[in-house]
Amino acid sequence: MKTTVLEPETWKRVIEFEVPEEEIGAAVGVKLNEYKKDARLPGFRPGKVPIAVIKQRFGEAARAAVIEDLVQGSFKTACEEHKIEPVSNPVMTDMKTDEGSPLRFTIETQIDPPVEITGYDKLKVKAKTNKIKDADVEKNFSNLIERLAEFKDVERAAKKGDYVRIEYRKVVIDGEERPDLKSQNPGYPIELGAEGVLKEFDKGLTGASAGDEVEISVKFPKDYADQGAAGKAGEFSVAVISVQEKILPEVNEDFLKKFGNFETVDALKEELRKSMEAEEGQRAKKEAHNEVIDTLIKENSFEVPPAKVDSFISMMIEDYAQQQGRAAPVEPPEELAEKFRDGAVMALKRIRIIDYIAEKEKIKAAQEEVDMEIEFMAQRYGHDFDELKKVFRQNGTTNRIRLEIRERKTLDFLIGEAVA
Repeated sequence: MKTTVLEPETWKRVIEFEVPEEEIGAAVGVKLNEYKKDARLPGFRPGKVPIAVIKQRFGEAARAAVIEDLVQGSFKTACEEHKIEPVSNPVMTDMKTDEGSPLRFTIETQIDPPVEITGYDKLKVKAKTNKIKDADVEKNFSNLIERLAEFKDVERAAKKGDYVRIEYRKVVIDGEERPDLKSQNPGYPIELGAEGVLKEFDKGLTGASAGDEVEISVKFPKDYADQGAAGKAGEFSVAVISVQEKILPEVNEDFLKKFGNFETVDALKEELRKSMEAEEGQRAKKEAHNEVIDTLIKENSFEVPPAKVDSFISMMIEDYAQQQGRAAPVEPPEELAEKFRDGAVMALKRIRIIDYIAEKEKIKAAQEEVDMEIEFMAQRYGHDFDELKKVFRQNGTTNRIRLEIRERKTLDFLIGEAVA
């Protein structure tokens, strides 16, 4: 069998096969003898049917079976011979099976084209962290206090800072009554004076008490989220269900114990600062990681096989559907595919670059690093370490953890941080 490999694209391999008729004939002869052993034909004893009769009855079937076996086996053999590693299913594009002539057929497949990433050792990108200021810590501390706030119904009129729960009695948009909006009551109380509250609602509800009905006229901004109301006038008949006052907790010993074993407010604030600094460090590192990858993608041009892009897009659409809480996405798959295409290409290039550099620099995850990751998850979710490690080894999670650690270490290497 003769094979010729063509490379019309960096990611495409076209393999042309030619099998001499003599080779096919010999294989057909073997196949007919196999049929002869099992043939059961009237007038002949089992296994004694003349080969000429077998050929007349099964010749075409035997040739078809031989050609099918040759096609299936030859692709694998050719890939091994020419060091082709397919990333897509093989596609037959042409076949000539005329008896008496060589068998000719062509198979196309896709590969990850060879790449050489250069310049990664000359990058001068570093993680740039912002200093955590005292004001940042104080704001975070205030947020903790807010999280433990209690809300108490009050009988007085609503004022700034109060939370008012309402129901729509009637909604008119641009002169047209909208019963569909009437049932779309806010699922949360409105904080009077808060950023984002329409000023007309803020003004109309201030001074109202539980049980009141209020008429509110609104001019929706042009960039309003609901396009059906954006830029239009609205009339709302609103019932005030309740007015609540926010009561902040006293910062005392009980308050401190809710967040850990802290004896003083200063100790809690210091822990908040450390946590914020760690988060800022991670943010800065992620930003630097993205910058080095973007730079390497721009400076190293290579193509991604379309089959891998399509597969990645399918995964992205599936994730998108799950996030939306639907069995199928609202947008047509074709539109979503185009929407996600550039992101898929960039993600696959990122993977290829990281794989290349990790292999080149011999960066990998040590077993103790994998164990530390599993130990962290075991403690977090209350599992036994050895049992969880066994499960992860069986379901493939260990390999995923290993790849994630290798990626993290490679990205740290690219921004000049130590890699053990």
